[in-house]
Amino acid sequence: MKTAYLDTNIIIEIEQGNISIENVIDNIDKEINQFFYSASHLQEAHEIKGTPKEIKERLEKRFNTITKITNNNYLYHELKTKIVHKLIEKPSIVYQTITDVEFGQSAMKSMVNSTNEEQKSVFRNQLNLDITKLNNYSPSEVVEQINEKKDAFGGFSLLGLIDHAIAQFPNNEDFGLHNKVAGVFELLDLVGYWKDKYNEKSNYARLWDSSHAYHASFCDYFISDDKRTRNKANVVFHIFDAKTKVVSSKGES
Repeated sequence: MKTAYLDTNIIIEIEQGNISIENVIDNIDKEINQFFYSASHLQEAHEIKGTPKEIKERLEKRFNTITKITNNNYLYHELKTKIVHKLIEKPSIVYQTITDVEFGQSAMKSMVNSTNEEQKSVFRNQLNLDITKLNNYSPSEVVEQINEKKDAFGGFSLLGLIDHAIAQFPNNEDFGLHNKVAGVFELLDLVGYWKDKYNEKSNYARLWDSSHAYHASFCDYFISDDKRTRNKANVVFHIFDAKTKVVSSKGES
């Protein structure tokens, strides 16, 4: 038995009838027989726009799509223990729990947009990294290249910088691997590695990309049709020694 976790872009393609879960299995590994979802899929669904009626219909359709793909297999990240549990839960129930905290979405958006794109661009120029080469390096080489620039990061290595940043937060004892994964995704984008195309939603979207990668680390496969996400996830899995294979819905690396 092998397990897989789908990025939201794959779920949308299946929902729209462009591909089927059978296609995905045939393209990747016929031994995959169990798919999981997480609250991050529903956090993204919470961004669906339209009239109240349209939003309700689209949400119900997304819940049904997730149920059809995963049979309600849910990866639940327990914040206090930092343990991920494999549960059976309906997406509609999980959605209700994440939307009960009304300030959650806006607070997270504010957090990830604390540094503007102009400031990031200036920093990238100061690093003087050859992005074309960096994007073609193996995960281990990417880490080496960033660590060589540690003077620009206050003398910290990639992981050292993430740990230092976490240490600055109050109540950081609640921080776990999921926060470190988010930090690595953000740092990789900051230096320009498979940088996301900037728009008003890109920073927030990257937060969910990293969360998907974190949850996928508990499965055999992380399947995404976003090449930027796949490459960042490969670096994350190398750093934290996860055995998860990262592929597209067509089986591409």
